Amino acid sequence: MLWIIAALGISLSLAACNNPDTIIDLNDNSYELLNEDSSAVRFPNDYSGKTTLITFIYTHCPDVCPVITANMKNIQSELADTSDIRFVEITFDPERDTPSVLAEYKDVYSLNHQFSLLTGQPPEIDSLLSKLNIVAEKARIDSLQQDSSDYFMRHSNTIYIMDKQGRIRTEYPANVVPPENVIEDLQKIR
Repeated sequence: MLWIIAALGISLSLAACNNPDTIIDLNDNSYELLNEDSSAVRFPNDYSGKTTLITFIYTHCPDVCPVITANMKNIQSELADTSDIRFVEITFDPERDTPSVLAEYKDVYSLNHQFSLLTGQPPEIDSLLSKLNIVAEKARIDSLQQDSSDYFMRHSNTIYIMDKQGRIRTEYPANVVPPENVIEDLQKIR
């Protein structure tokens, strides 16, 4: 009898490892955003039915955001089948990252139709970032500078996998996670 209980415990723990728990459930939330084509997007509703990799960038980023975008492309290119997966990059900086700026960024990085770059009104973006536990704050290189548009962002470095039901299931350090780690988890969640 003891071995049956032990076997059941091992089976349950293996099942838990094979299917990550929900970190954040977005089912009861909806955010009105715009994509790089200026089309309205209801996030996460418009992505239901697809597994979605979500990350956060801003186009004026001098260092880590281009690496994050490159890593998202690497993940996509190493997947055998991407037909049921979407890739979403949400801006930290909606004041400067208008749809046209995001469209230009998408072109510069040769992101295909599976990528959506999202922006919105600052309060809407702030609310979404808060719900997802993402930190983003403006910082100035020179505290005496007068130009209010010249700033950089201190921000989180995160990739999430959102399942087909709008639940965040796993998270990674966006600029350094090996694509194979994300792909392994995608196979469990799909």
